Amino acid sequence: MEDVSTFQIIAEIPRFIACQALTPLKRAMSAPAPAPESQAELAKLVNGTLHHEIRAGYEHRFIRLMFVAADDRVFCRQYQFSERSWRDVFLKNPEGQARLDNTVVNIDAHVPLDLNDTIPTVDRAYARALAKIGASFMLAGAVETHAQNSTMELVLAGNC
Repeated sequence: MEDVSTFQIIAEIPRFIACQALTPLKRAMSAPAPAPESQAELAKLVNGTLHHEIRAGYEHRFIRLMFVAADDRVFCRQYQFSERSWRDVFLKNPEGQARLDNTVVNIDAHVPLDLNDTIPTVDRAYARALAKIGASFMLAGAVETHAQNSTMELVLAGNC
């Protein structure tokens, strides 16, 4: 991935702020989308929504997190590293939920079996997603080794 110049950061900030400010309004005004019935529909829903949240299990709180879709697969990465993270909970029990704008979906989260082969594809998906919201300046953190190694794949519950 290429380095981001100061000029690029300054140029993207107004679009990033606008996207962040409009997301709650768009979410409040939108009706839930139909629940996806296939992995392809889940990937399409991820690409069509701005507000992504995840929770491990069914009782934890939802936390905001960016998901990306690559082909018909959905991925997310940890960007705050602490003991007892959402990722640690998923490593013990893969069941949880994703909320995409107003649509809640039961998911299973796991480390992809082909993680090393998948990392470049997921990196490109993060680059596209961050550029879409005017946040390319955040790409360095999203593709650094620690984040890459935290990659989780999200699949519809029961589709593992």
